[in-house]
Amino acid sequence: MIQAIYTSHPNCKQLQILLSHLQKSKIQTSQLTEMAYEWCSVIHENYSILKGAKALLFLSLEIGFRHVNPKRKQIKLIHTEHHQKLANIVFSSGDSEAITDLLCAWTSKSSSNTPYPQLKMCAEHLIGLHLHPFSSRLRSHIIYAIRLIGYKQFEQVGVEGFIRLLNDLHVCAKDLDIGVVAWLRLLLDTIKSSEGIHHLSCSYWELLVGLIAHWSRWLRTSTYSPHIMISLQDAKEWDKLTCWIGVVWMVWPPESGRTTKEDLEHVMLSLFHQQPGALQKLEEHMEQWSKAQSSNEIPKSFEQICKQAHDKAAQQATL
Repeated sequence: MIQAIYTSHPNCKQLQILLSHLQKSKIQTSQLTEMAYEWCSVIHENYSILKGAKALLFLSLEIGFRHVNPKRKQIKLIHTEHHQKLANIVFSSGDSEAITDLLCAWTSKSSSNTPYPQLKMCAEHLIGLHLHPFSSRLRSHIIYAIRLIGYKQFEQVGVEGFIRLLNDLHVCAKDLDIGVVAWLRLLLDTIKSSEGIHHLSCSYWELLVGLIAHWSRWLRTSTYSPHIMISLQDAKEWDKLTCWIGVVWMVWPPESGRTTKEDLEHVMLSLFHQQPGALQKLEEHMEQWSKAQSSNEIPKSFEQICKQAHDKAAQQATL
């Protein structure tokens, strides 16, 4: 096949027929995937002289990766400079299936246990991707890729673009069949950024507090950021503040020594005054957390603040 690509007449008709036959045969082997990825490199190397080169390239990607589940499939791929350069062709095409095929190549497990070499480039292309709404297959693969890439890589290429991507994806708990802890840390890091505080959709704050109710033990060594609570209060972001206070109580309660009851009490009573429903939501979050973590009891200091809020609300109701 490689020899055929190098020696094909510019119209490449026979080559396209051959690839079409392979595509229709639906052969699904790791060896074919590895070969098809190599064909992509050679096609790009000869891109300027191959008529219909884009169609050949997309056919090769389809043959190699349309059937691949990168979470489970182990394949040995050799990534060349031509693979890096063809990314611009694939991502600028707007073809969601071809883009997904390439994401499969970049994020498939390696049987040799080598790291994923293309993740930074993957981050760069993902934050520039404007295909919203995403196809189901592309959305699923992007969510998986984000977990592998991690926040730091996205921070290097542009947090603003990353947050726009997240907001377009509308990730929810049922999307996170694996890698929940990685997503917890990613969301926490994103929220700590100045862009994340104000521009990350409130649904992700709700996702974070819901996940932490079950996985808080994995974040005990994480750093508490007091500026988040202050920023949300100043911006009157009451729904986000409700979620964040829940996170603080589950991960950094006053009993841990990293927050104080007085600081939380002041903010919580102010929140309950502005958003009375926040009291019930917080109590529900803490109840869920206590049940999910059988060793965790709701802190007495939390119950004291909530009782104070309930008493104040009852007094106001009688006036």
